[in-house]
Amino acid sequence: MKKRIFGIALFLMSLALCGTAQAVPELRAMPTPPDTLVLWVMDQDINAGTALQKLMKKYTRQSGVPVKIRFLDWGSAFAELNKTLVNEAGEANDYPDVLQLGSTWVPYFAKAGMITPVTELLDAVDTSRFYPEAMKSAHIGRDTVVYAIPWFLDVRGFFANERIWLELGLHDSEIETYPKFYGVLRAISEAKVVNRQGVEVAPFEFGVKDDWTGYQQMSPFLWNFGGDFVVDTEKGYRSALADSLTLVGLRHYLKLLRDLEISPYNLKENSAQSADRFVRAEQLIIFGTSELIRKIEFDNDIGGLMDSPLAKDGIITISGPKGPFGNHSFVGGSHLTLPKNANPIKRNRAYDLFLFMLRADNIDYYSRQCGFIPPDKGLIRIWMQDPRYNHLIEGLENHGRSTQNIPEWSEIEMSVNGMVSAIAASLLKNAPDVNDEIARFVFDTHQKINDILGYKNPEAAATVKERIRTSLQLPVDEFKYAKGLGVVKAESEWSVRLIVVISLGVLAVAMMLIYAFRIRKH
Repeated sequence: MKKRIFGIALFLMSLALCGTAQAVPELRAMPTPPDTLVLWVMDQDINAGTALQKLMKKYTRQSGVPVKIRFLDWGSAFAELNKTLVNEAGEANDYPDVLQLGSTWVPYFAKAGMITPVTELLDAVDTSRFYPEAMKSAHIGRDTVVYAIPWFLDVRGFFANERIWLELGLHDSEIETYPKFYGVLRAISEAKVVNRQGVEVAPFEFGVKDDWTGYQQMSPFLWNFGGDFVVDTEKGYRSALADSLTLVGLRHYLKLLRDLEISPYNLKENSAQSADRFVRAEQLIIFGTSELIRKIEFDNDIGGLMDSPLAKDGIITISGPKGPFGNHSFVGGSHLTLPKNANPIKRNRAYDLFLFMLRADNIDYYSRQCGFIPPDKGLIRIWMQDPRYNHLIEGLENHGRSTQNIPEWSEIEMSVNGMVSAIAASLLKNAPDVNDEIARFVFDTHQKINDILGYKNPEAAATVKERIRTSLQLPVDEFKYAKGLGVVKAESEWSVRLIVVISLGVLAVAMMLIYAFRIRKH
């Protein structure tokens, strides 16, 4: 293969150097055979790609229909899909017959007419299997037409390093409210807790620098205090970002961004860097996704974390703080759908693949490989046998919540994430007028959301600005943690050497016994 590529390169170079007038034929990708189905999915990390390829081989063995998979990058997928799906499927195109969409993207592509309703497949799928909150994103707003089916769920929650959490003697009840939560984080910071390697452990952080998860991190704070990003009214959807209850939740969220004692790296790192710190056992608590649980079970050579300090310490989910309106969990994930302009000749086969991927056994297999929670209620009963998922599933079942299922959400999401990044940058430079600057960012984003939604706010701008500024400057309660923390011991150099010496001694004795046994046998 290498010789062939090298030969082609030499041929093209010789044409260029000789100045020939003959045009070099364009090297085109081979067209997809007409009997092959094309599946577009996002790159889910770990070994999910390999797992999906195995799943498609299984489908081909059962159906006789080959499947070509194209993996898209999450960062560029929305723009690429927006460009591709408006076109008709061509013979030489790798145009998708079945497609994965982020749950919040479904209403946008449905409203744009780029995906087709799956109404005629609903009985075969049996949508009663899926959680209502997961099905919410499958249609547009108040409309009941279903355009997609949940494939896996991204349920976000609070995770802790198990060894450190237990050695500190902490319990869920001690962080059940926000004031208690802040007090425990303060106590951890003041205690200068260290990991096995003697590195000081940060109590908590989101990681908000130029990050795409800003609105996901913020959502439970707003919901738990009765607020939201967007609300539905008789006159249509409008921004709720400047509502009084939303501002209370935002004030609590900002406390964790501002307080460098309990969240020392928040403003300097993104969520991926925060996750890396947690994996290194240099952070006690993280607000993350269920894939962390699976990652520590996979080998490093496939992107797993089996050899990480976190895998050695263990991971647990904790309930996290609740507000006066509950303890809501953020629910996102991905859906499967059918592009409207796909090749009609392959439609029935595409339906068959769509239904195959949504079978309970296949959802379970893929979910276990990519690490996200399945949307099927029957499968959840099985997953709950693993106590590491208990808090996540309890959050999903009792108070799971997703964002508004409206076509404009993708644009709103970017505006909110931009606001979080701007606030983080402002806090990092610690300008004298930082409070006024933060209030301005919130007001500007509030206005942007209303503009996106086409909502004319009757309230005077000056009134809204003053409410934002005043509310965000109010103090946030914090209760002192008086119980006292257990001692977390680092592994000393002496203890490590002792373990090595003992291990070598045991090995030497074993070898001597084996040698003696062989001599005696002969």
